[in-house]
Amino acid sequence: MAVADRLDLIQNFSKTITSFTMSLCAVFGLGFVSQSFWRATPVVLDRIEIPAALEERGYKSDIVVKRVLDELSVYKTLAATNPKGGVEGPENAFFSSLSGDKETRIEANVGGVSLSSIEQAVRHVLQKNPVIVSGEILRADKDGTSFEGRLRIVSDGASNRTRDAKSDDVNEVIKSLAFDLFAHFDPLRAALAAERLGKRELALDVLRPIVTSGAPEERKVALWLRASVAGGVDRDQFLNEALAIDPKFFPALVAMSEFETSQRRYTEAIAFADRAIAINPNSPLGFNAKGVALRNSGNRQAGVEEFKKACALPKLTPGCHIWLGLEYMRAVDGKPATREALRQAYGEFTLAIKANPQAIWAYSHAAYVATELKDFREAKMLGARAVELDKNEPVHQLRLAATLYHLGEKDKAKASIKEVLTVFPGISGPRANQFPGIRQIIALANDAP
Repeated sequence: MAVADRLDLIQNFSKTITSFTMSLCAVFGLGFVSQSFWRATPVVLDRIEIPAALEERGYKSDIVVKRVLDELSVYKTLAATNPKGGVEGPENAFFSSLSGDKETRIEANVGGVSLSSIEQAVRHVLQKNPVIVSGEILRADKDGTSFEGRLRIVSDGASNRTRDAKSDDVNEVIKSLAFDLFAHFDPLRAALAAERLGKRELALDVLRPIVTSGAPEERKVALWLRASVAGGVDRDQFLNEALAIDPKFFPALVAMSEFETSQRRYTEAIAFADRAIAINPNSPLGFNAKGVALRNSGNRQAGVEEFKKACALPKLTPGCHIWLGLEYMRAVDGKPATREALRQAYGEFTLAIKANPQAIWAYSHAAYVATELKDFREAKMLGARAVELDKNEPVHQLRLAATLYHLGEKDKAKASIKEVLTVFPGISGPRANQFPGIRQIIALANDAP
């Protein structure tokens, strides 16, 4: 082959590769534009300035930006996941029903793409101004050890600085910056995440301005969340305010049913549950709330029928299965549950775990049932999982100790029971009567060798 022919072949091959590459870029570029078009205005997290003292410890700007985004993801996951499992509240169903496209898209200045390039592309293609976030971490005092973090959010040319985050631990400052970013763009979910972290006051701080002066649609949600966060016997005031804004607000109706049940006003609880069911018959939450009200009022069989309706719906939910399991494993007419009833209970708890692998009480109750069925190794595994998920619940720890006792580790079991009674003395009081077998487990601590 002549040299000229070879050069032509190479040139044509090069053109083909270049054309193919440009086509791929166009496809991926169109994908980015299409996704961005249907989402909220993008948020770009730019540099976070770091003092020299922190840079020497490895805290570079790009690392801190990535850490902030990682912490933000933790908060978002926490808000979207029920940490307690069990008989779930309506907040998960409510927030999961919102389209993910409505969530703010927050990205970092990473991957070799400059902030100016992203901003220019968004301005040119979408005719939108991206929200630019930058920040800094600096020493709070010249000679002190504490650090202060700040975020600046620029939208439509106006700067809105978030509150300062101050701590002796720079990692806590980073977490605070991430939460402030979350709360700025998604305050309702941020409040839910704070509540689930046990930071009640932080959750109330986020909700307070929305409750006071938010738009009606946001305000009703904030009132409902405030009722959950604040708790107390007067939480119905917040729920009634939410229902005054929207009488068909499903989560508030379910919460009112649960509140009325807690106050032993069962007729009112059933009425609120019926309203919730009428509005959303495809959700198990209304049926669960009605079932609990009926069960607590003494009409157990009617409650069981409501739980069965909830479990028959296509959406997997642990709540109804846990309630059914509790019904099967309870004593009837003073007689312990039969082995067949215990097997039915175990089956329901297994379904609850399948519906939500974080359903703590499903593991705990299943451990008790497995112990009663003398499947002690299975009981130990289930009990250990319950304790792993919630180390602050003494019932789980006592049930795990019982399995150790039956497996022959009596000294270890007794020591564990005594430790639980020391750390949680209240468990030996009236609360012990709420859970089958707990009194007998406590008695094992004084069992003769």
